[in-house]
Amino acid sequence: MTLFTFVVVILLNNSYVYLMEVNIMRVFKKYITKIFHILMVLILSIKTVSSEENIMDESNILFDQGKYIEAVNLASKILSIESFLFRANTLAIYGHFILEGEEALNVFKEARGYAEKALEIDITNDAAHLEVAHTMGRYSQLIGVLSALKQGYAEKIAFHLDEAIKLNPRNVSAQISKGTWHAEIVNKAGFMSKILYGATSDFAREHYKIALRLDINNIGILYEVANGLILLEEKEDILNAKRLLLSALEIKPKNHLDHLYLNKVKFLIEKL
Repeated sequence: MTLFTFVVVILLNNSYVYLMEVNIMRVFKKYITKIFHILMVLILSIKTVSSEENIMDESNILFDQGKYIEAVNLASKILSIESFLFRANTLAIYGHFILEGEEALNVFKEARGYAEKALEIDITNDAAHLEVAHTMGRYSQLIGVLSALKQGYAEKIAFHLDEAIKLNPRNVSAQISKGTWHAEIVNKAGFMSKILYGATSDFAREHYKIALRLDINNIGILYEVANGLILLEEKEDILNAKRLLLSALEIKPKNHLDHLYLNKVKFLIEKL
């Protein structure tokens, strides 16, 4: 090998090593950039989740204070299923306890819209089915049970309550609502209730029993069950209702809604 050839080989080898180093650096930078982007996405995702959790926590605090519209407005900053369910439930409560007439009906319609959006996100979510039924149920109570029956609300509400219970038998509110579905129809349709809708007093009692087995230390639950039992208009049911109402008086209210229910409890006791 001549000196010239030797020098050329060395130069070529050095060039090869240099090119290899350049390529390695390029690949390294490429993967580092990808890793950096992935880390940034993860960090932003964590921050977003944390921010959404904070918003929902603050919304629940406002709810507990009885600031229902403020709670809904804050929760509306998020488009998650939790936010839609919260808004649906809060507005249904606000319309039922605070508002009257056409104003309440409009709020129930808005609440139903949020519940249906939650259902679009996850059709297997028992809470979403419950809130669709809840919002329609409050609307039906305000326009009158007979009017609601004529407009087909009974079947729609029953479907969503049955779905909620099928998905989660331990959903207390769904059990109570299905019990009240039976009780209200029996109260208005009498002996035709079973023939037309399959509604019976025994089914109402069974759903109420399940609900009370799941939670008997909640003022709202005791009131709703008692109110439903009274609709059955049987002496034993009314006695059980009074017992539940008296038990509710012994429970310390935890939030503004509990105080609203407590007022209803006292009013109902006076009527019995």
